[in-house]
Amino acid sequence: MPAHVLAVIDHDCPGTEDMHDPLYFCVGLRLQFGGIDLVLRGPAVSSALVAADGPAPPEGNGARLPNPQRYVRSLVRAGVRVWVDDADLAGLRRDGQVLIDGVRTADTDAMAARWNEYEEVWFL
Repeated sequence: MPAHVLAVIDHDCPGTEDMHDPLYFCVGLRLQFGGIDLVLRGPAVSSALVAADGPAPPEGNGARLPNPQRYVRSLVRAGVRVWVDDADLAGLRRDGQVLIDGVRTADTDAMAARWNEYEEVWFL
């Protein structure tokens, strides 16, 4: 199903189970609209980065610590297309960090040129 909403996040995401957390909000947004795409820019790019050699933190009932990466993983597993801005990624990535599987890179200007493909563009 094509996405109807493009969600853009360009600030830190705490990774909490709270509707004020934009990534947590996107999980519900996906259910409501049937399909969303997500672009992470600025500090939000860090939500899609993980250590290349470390195990993923536990998920489910035992994972109550703030963890924005679990929401990105959940969205990717649910079929949400997730992009991170190339330039912001270059500025935030640390040695040994990689993108979560399924997350793609994109140029913000190229993404902005595609906004007319969506019924709505939300800045969260």
